[in-house]
Amino acid sequence: MDEAYFLFETLTMLERHRDSLKDFEITLLANPKSLAQIQDGSKPIINGITTQISDVVDKEFDISVNFSMEENTWPIHNLIKSKQKLGPYEESSQLIVPDAWSSYLLTLKARAPFLTFHMQDIYKNILGIKKIFRPKKNHKNYQQVVIGLCNTSFFLANEQENLITLINLHYPHIKIRDISEIDPVSNLSQVLYIGPANFESLKICNGGATGIFLCSQFQGFNLIPHDEGHYVVSSKNTHINSEKLLPFITNEIQNKDIPLNFPYAVYQIDEENLFGSFLKSLNSSDDNYPFYQAHVILWNYLLNLFDINLEIISCQSGQIQLLKNQVEVLNKLVRLYDYVMSSVDTIYQEAKSISADNNKIQGHIKNLQEMEVITDKISQSNSFLRPILDFYRIRRGQNAGKTLLDQSQHSFLTYAEEQQALKAMLELFTVTLRKNEVTI
Repeated sequence: MDEAYFLFETLTMLERHRDSLKDFEITLLANPKSLAQIQDGSKPIINGITTQISDVVDKEFDISVNFSMEENTWPIHNLIKSKQKLGPYEESSQLIVPDAWSSYLLTLKARAPFLTFHMQDIYKNILGIKKIFRPKKNHKNYQQVVIGLCNTSFFLANEQENLITLINLHYPHIKIRDISEIDPVSNLSQVLYIGPANFESLKICNGGATGIFLCSQFQGFNLIPHDEGHYVVSSKNTHINSEKLLPFITNEIQNKDIPLNFPYAVYQIDEENLFGSFLKSLNSSDDNYPFYQAHVILWNYLLNLFDINLEIISCQSGQIQLLKNQVEVLNKLVRLYDYVMSSVDTIYQEAKSISADNNKIQGHIKNLQEMEVITDKISQSNSFLRPILDFYRIRRGQNAGKTLLDQSQHSFLTYAEEQQALKAMLELFTVTLRKNEVTI
């Protein structure tokens, strides 16, 4: 029920993993406005799509899944009669999120600094699909270059015009077209797209085009295709110069590697890891890329209990300073959680005592409430830590304990897991700093 981008990625994921879902009859409830934006003849469109809420609440299902981040879908999901629910629903005015991947999905509402996982990988993990989709790779023989207009804050209008002139001068046989002229239904395997990542570029890349996505800073998988072979080029918060950008485009047209001493950060989509797509740095990276790597490693363990190994990149001074700042915050946060764990343990011990001290219990409950306020402030001011803190805030809210003893036990376990996650992130940052100190 979200906007068109999320619906498009849902449909693409369902289409790609059709074999894993062949034993199911699927009904998909979609936002009418979003559906209208993608129902232009371009694939994928599956059977069973409806825009009528009555089509899902008047039937019975084996499984119901809510991929939406919109709060108005939570009571709708509760109304659906299903034997198993995945994703958020609201019951008796309480938000229930039964699975970890859906809890992770909800952290995206707080605008994380980058999208760590591709939306298709998030959706397939919510469904529990483990199969890896690997499309065939074909040698590219580009016949057309499609240009999408970038934000002039990092790529000035005259520089964008000059880039078109330079491509036309060096490759007169290649037709240059505007993105508005492209039919996403046609075979676009001989098309090279150059421009920003947006919904229109996503659709033409789904039709076979290769993308070189230009941006001012690394944003992860936001509006980026899932398949290998596409590139993200970040200006690292500087202005893009068309003549400096041209050698990279030239090498791609000629099927060559990235040029030496290329001044902008380049990332390539890579699918060599089991968890799904990964943005691999090919040269000097943005300041927040080391944090992206740490998130990929940590979230894979928290959500999949899966260890992955990524090469620690050589950091620049700005990245090292950012890492040091976050290490300082994490050290303080971990110590605060020692204090929280003590309060939760005291509540637990008092709750199971036959001579419980209510004043003592209320005092430590107040400590926990104050801690929630503190972590919320830390979350707001530290975007690299925000997804972890938000994730565990959601998980703590899933406390179904009937008694204070049950509730305190659940809280203790959740706080303990959160503290270990924060310690793991601290270790990842520290290891990166340590290796770079040796390198320096």
